[in-house]
Amino acid sequence: MVKTADRTLDVIELFAREKRSLTLSEIAALLSMPVSSSHGLIKTLQARGYLYELGRRQGYYPTRKLAIMVAAITAASPLLQTLAPVLSALRDATHETVVLGKRQGDGITYLDVFECVQSVRFSPEVGEFKPLHCTASGKAILSTLSPAQLEKTLSQLDLKSFTDRTLTDTKLLTQQIAEGQKKGWQFVLGEHIPMLMSIAAPIQVGADGYVVAIGGPIERFRPLMEQHASKLMEACAAIERLTR
Repeated sequence: MVKTADRTLDVIELFAREKRSLTLSEIAALLSMPVSSSHGLIKTLQARGYLYELGRRQGYYPTRKLAIMVAAITAASPLLQTLAPVLSALRDATHETVVLGKRQGDGITYLDVFECVQSVRFSPEVGEFKPLHCTASGKAILSTLSPAQLEKTLSQLDLKSFTDRTLTDTKLLTQQIAEGQKKGWQFVLGEHIPMLMSIAAPIQVGADGYVVAIGGPIERFRPLMEQHASKLMEACAAIERLTR
């Protein structure tokens, strides 16, 4: 990991969390960085137009430059633009949060999130990195592997237990994934986050594999799981038709 890049992203994420101006000393303290290192980084970001100083001792705050650049990058993504109408329609049909993900190493990265409007809901963030073995998205990706690949992958993963429902036994995981393969979709019930369940199915876009997931509170989601799964499979079929 490149330390300077890591610290630059830490600063950006810090402002996103704090949502207020921050002095140099506050930035250094909140990020556990030496003031000297913070000073050089902040001054570089200021010189490049990403931060501005409100006034003497009033702290720094991001300009709109980063937001404009991110919006331009996102708008130019042909894949996200193509999938957005289908995924937002799936959210509206199920009244639950819908996520698009892709495997990155030993986990899943959320590429896009279509959050539902219900007050109690699954609220993931774009860019979150989740484990393979205890998320529906991860199991959906694992379901695309051959038996030999799956066995090898599970043997190399850190099968960490997140809740008392997390499956960490490779035989049980393999069995559950195989059962999901027959249906075309996978599910988890409080394995990664207590009181939350989700279902997910893999999709193929060109030569790349992605996953679409729907998640929500167990109490509300579980009675409708089969209905949600039917809508999920319809959405995945629509995506594959659109991206042929």
